[in-house]
Amino acid sequence: MIISENHFGKENCVAYCDVLIRRNYEVINADEHFYHFVEKLVGINFLDIVHQDNLKDFKMAFETLKPGENCRMLILLRNGIGEYYWTDMVISNNGKILSGENVIEVRCYFLSAVESRYLMALDNVNKYRTILSTYRNYLFDYNSYTDMFTIYLYRGNQCNAPIKGTLEQFRERMLRILRSDSERKEFATFYNYLKNGSNMFSCMVYLPLDEHNDELYKFKVNGDSLFSTNKTSVVAGYLETVDGCVSDVIPYYATSEAVDSATGLLNKRACMEYTKSVIASKDDKIHYMIMFDVDNFKSINDTYGHLFGDEVLSKIAGIINANLNGRGIAGRFGGDEFYIFTNNIKDEEDLRILLTTMRKELQYAFDSRIEDFGVTLSVGVSLFPKDGTDYEELFRKADKCLYLAKEKGRNRFIIYNESKHGSLENNSRHIHKILDLSDHSEYMSGVVSDIILELVSRGKDAIDDVANNILEQFEIDGLRIYNDNSELIYSCGEYKRMPDMTNILNDKAFLSRYNKNNSMSIGIVSSVEAWHKELYNELSDSNIMAFISAWFEFKYRRYYFFYDVFNHKSRWNDYDRNFVLIISKIIASVL
Repeated sequence: MIISENHFGKENCVAYCDVLIRRNYEVINADEHFYHFVEKLVGINFLDIVHQDNLKDFKMAFETLKPGENCRMLILLRNGIGEYYWTDMVISNNGKILSGENVIEVRCYFLSAVESRYLMALDNVNKYRTILSTYRNYLFDYNSYTDMFTIYLYRGNQCNAPIKGTLEQFRERMLRILRSDSERKEFATFYNYLKNGSNMFSCMVYLPLDEHNDELYKFKVNGDSLFSTNKTSVVAGYLETVDGCVSDVIPYYATSEAVDSATGLLNKRACMEYTKSVIASKDDKIHYMIMFDVDNFKSINDTYGHLFGDEVLSKIAGIINANLNGRGIAGRFGGDEFYIFTNNIKDEEDLRILLTTMRKELQYAFDSRIEDFGVTLSVGVSLFPKDGTDYEELFRKADKCLYLAKEKGRNRFIIYNESKHGSLENNSRHIHKILDLSDHSEYMSGVVSDIILELVSRGKDAIDDVANNILEQFEIDGLRIYNDNSELIYSCGEYKRMPDMTNILNDKAFLSRYNKNNSMSIGIVSSVEAWHKELYNELSDSNIMAFISAWFEFKYRRYYFFYDVFNHKSRWNDYDRNFVLIISKIIASVL
């Protein structure tokens, strides 16, 4: 017996097949992929191709399947020459009746072939995208299943689709803007080719190249049809310009002049114009604007030379393109500053995965070659349309978050949130790049001075504003304040649940952990389990991963402060901890 691991390229290695099976396991019908696999057309009993180690489980699943049910299992199937393939099998009882008999539907996905073809498909996507980007005219396709007609062109890794909608919507628009009977007749011919899924056709037609501009251009159309996996037709082809002036409507970002020669990414002007065109199109998708630069890039150049610095920039461009993979555009604004505007990142979770992957790949790429510091990125993000409906507003907010990421210690990304980061109009402190720890300390000294002045001048009324400022500036997610009766008297932040500290604040094992400054800093909550199980359970259930705590006494009352971090490790240095303690003492004095 040969257990196949990877037989891609062999004629009998198919990616999937569909089979109809009688209750006695006789194959009553199948697609051509299955018959290729077993190398037989008649007299096939499905049990004969199931590996003996899987027979019992397969028969149990097959025989107990009730109408409307389906099940999925991994199983080894044997092909016509005795090789076994791991198969992801879906067995469904959909109530199908043939000749008065209930039959079972089986779909098999052959894992080795799926893997190989998937990897090959990724390579082909990149290859054909590159080929398409060198083609100077427009392309089109019509999917009869989705009824979507699209005119598009590729430039670099981005696709511009000036016309996209249902075929009937496009037809109605064309009948409205075409100028003569002859033009309408030509369009009717093109429309029928699309609607009927015609093969190998050619015709002349006038078409617009903008959703919001009805100016017409004359094209020679060349097309053909193919069938997708769901057996519906897809018509695709290209539009060859006839009047020569169509090049006037090709946007700058789709020209060769828009490419940065050092990295192959778009330049600043191209990024700006592309972003503005997407915003102007008023689509209903979300788009993230991402700005980032390389931490300590000047030091990298000074220490390792400009050739190495150029290598770093080139590597960043490659990592961006590989991970973005057509889901938006990427550009270089100059120096070590880069830009992304996404098209198909569906939510913040996907965005975080993308950014984390890019940052880690870059860091590891040079980890063994740089001794003093790694190659890391600081990133700022804003979201269209939530954070702004024009390029300038989105840019300012993403830029603000980029500088905040620098200020908070670099090697991180910050996604704009007005409740945390404030509106641009109300931003009282200029955000600037922080290059070293002394600058950071000086900056935070100013922040703390402002907070103290606020508390002294406004007293208890300032606590809400002060608390929100602390969360933003110190990268803290929540603040809790208790009195000496273990009562929660103030909280700020989005807690999953509030920890119950009733039996903890007066517990000797807990109080003994405060140092001579009446403070404690826990960088990893898991370390608490060894000395206080109840506290550990409360913090874990509340999704708290780290905290700074302190207590202060004023007017015969003691106040306990907890500054909590959710879902990420703490990043506080000694300066930050001391600043937080100073602020806590002032807050206690005004409570």
